[in-house]
This record gives sequence, structure tokens and C-alpha cells, in this order.
Amino acid sequence: MERVTVSRVREKGINKVAVLCGGESEEAQVSRVSSQAVSGALSQVGFEVREFEADRTLAQALPDFSPDVAFLATHGGVGENGTLQGFLETMKIPYTGSGVLGSAIGMSKMRSRALFRERGLAVPLTYAHRMGASFRTDSISFDPPYMVKPESGGSSIGVRRVERREDLSAAVSEAGQYSAWVLVEQCIPGREIQSAVLSDRFLGAIEIIPRGDEPFYTYASKYAPGGSRHICPVPLPGSLMGDLSEATLEAHRILELRGCSRLDTILNEEGVFVVLEVNTLPGLTPTSLLPEIAAHAGLSFTDLLLELLWTARLDGDRSAVHAGF
Repeated sequence: MERVTVSRVREKGINKVAVLCGGESEEAQVSRVSSQAVSGALSQVGFEVREFEADRTLAQALPDFSPDVAFLATHGGVGENGTLQGFLETMKIPYTGSGVLGSAIGMSKMRSRALFRERGLAVPLTYAHRMGASFRTDSISFDPPYMVKPESGGSSIGVRRVERREDLSAAVSEAGQYSAWVLVEQCIPGREIQSAVLSDRFLGAIEIIPRGDEPFYTYASKYAPGGSRHICPVPLPGSLMGDLSEATLEAHRILELRGCSRLDTILNEEGVFVVLEVNTLPGLTPTSLLPEIAAHAGLSFTDLLLELLWTARLDGDRSAVHAGF
């Protein structure tokens, strides 16, 4: 595939880039770190870049700048669940990442898992609890340990590993602070492997090993320097790498995603990749996984951003798909 260059991006009429970040999401601060990295790299290669908070001021501030493209460095909440994407569709401003529907379904673990299961991808045994309803531990048909998490959250915020059934209620209450639904899922022994798609091609994969005092890949493991060990490229035999590539691309296609996505999986003891979730706007911080996977695929951070700019479009712009590749 021909590499996307600054001149090729400019040929599409992209000169002014609005980088959107922050907002009211629990992941807003992480988003701002991504935004700083994106803004710095794009400014350095000559684009006119301005950062914007993805809040109620955006409707007035964004038209004043009149960007050619909105680069979404948002994580979680309205920045990732299709709401911001719908706003940009209304404003007729092309944006990076997936469209309205793919973003909305990708943000919902129980809805995306239902589609994955239907198409033959392995997913964990899961019990979905709606906050406000009575929670009964005997409703859960599988044994501990469990992972309890907000249904539509990210960055491991509100996630707990629970060893005993009697401790579930407290964990569900905590997770319910961040989402209207909470998932209690089977805790699967195995290797945590995350893989990525860029421009509809399999980019590569990375194995995550949290530091010894962390029970899983926690918020601290993700964002603190030295919080986890990353193995990239992931050591897998050819057959398993083929399985992972196929599952990663299939999840991306099922949700009709675009630009890039990152798939979180557990390689279980039977050699099956169990899909946990798909991330439609992967982080771009100094400790984020997508840039690290891209680097091992021969793409610099700037190369990655240019390709994301190249794929920016509106939902209705079907002619832009794969343009130039």
C-alpha cells in the first residue's frame, strides 16, 4: 500500500485540522493527552491545528475556525458513542474514526458482543444488569472469579475483579456510577492480546502483561509509565496469528468501522481468542497501544495520523472509502 504523505493529504483539501478532546467523559483527561500529542505532530508537519474541548462551546467555536477535518482525540462518553459524530454530520465537517452507528454500537459492550456472537466470534459468558433494578447474585449462572465493569465505559474505570459471589453487589454498585448497565462477566484465564486495524487492514498485535501488583490491565497499568509490560510483535505461531487477524478484521467489518480500531481479546487455554470489546477511538498517548503497534508495522506516529486524516469523511460520503489505495 502506498504510504500517505502530507502532500497527498493536502491534495484532498485538508489544511486546517480541529483536534477535539476532553468534554465531560470520565476519560477526558486521557483524551487531552492524546490531543496534545496529535496537535504537536500535525503542527510540526505544517497543518494549521487548533484544539477544541468537546463540550457545549463547540457549536459556536468550531464554525469560527472552519476546519477541513475534525480529528477526534476524544475517549468515552459523547465523544465516542456516536453523539459527537452525529453533531459533525449535521455540521458537514468530515471527521476521523467511525461513523455514528458503528461508534454507538462499538461503545456498547453488550450490543457489540451480541453481534460478534451471532457471527461466530467467541465472547465471555456475561450477565447484564440494569441499574435501578434489583440485583440478585443467584441470577448469575457461572462461577467466580468475575470481572465487573460498566457496560459502556473505557480505560478500565469502574472495573473490578471479584473473587467471591458475595462481593458482587458492591462491585456492581461501583461500576453503576459510570454506566446505566453493568456487566458481570466470566473471568477468563489466558493471555491479554490487543490487535489493531488501520484503513481496513490488519496492522498487528501486542501482548499486555500488567505489573505484578495489579489484578488485571487497570487504569494505572494503562497510563502510568512502567505500569505494564508490552510485547510487540506478539509471539504467536502462524496459525494463531491468522486466527487473530481474521477475528480482528471480522469485528471491524461487523460494526462497519472505519479509520482504525483496536480489539481487546483473551487468548484462552484452549487457544481461542475471546473478544472482550472493540475500541473505535484508540488512545494516542505516549503509553497507548495503537501507536506502538503502528511503530512495529513501520509507521511513525505522524504516519499514523496522516493515514487517519486521509480516511476522514462523513457517513454519506461512500465514494471516499478506500480512495487512493
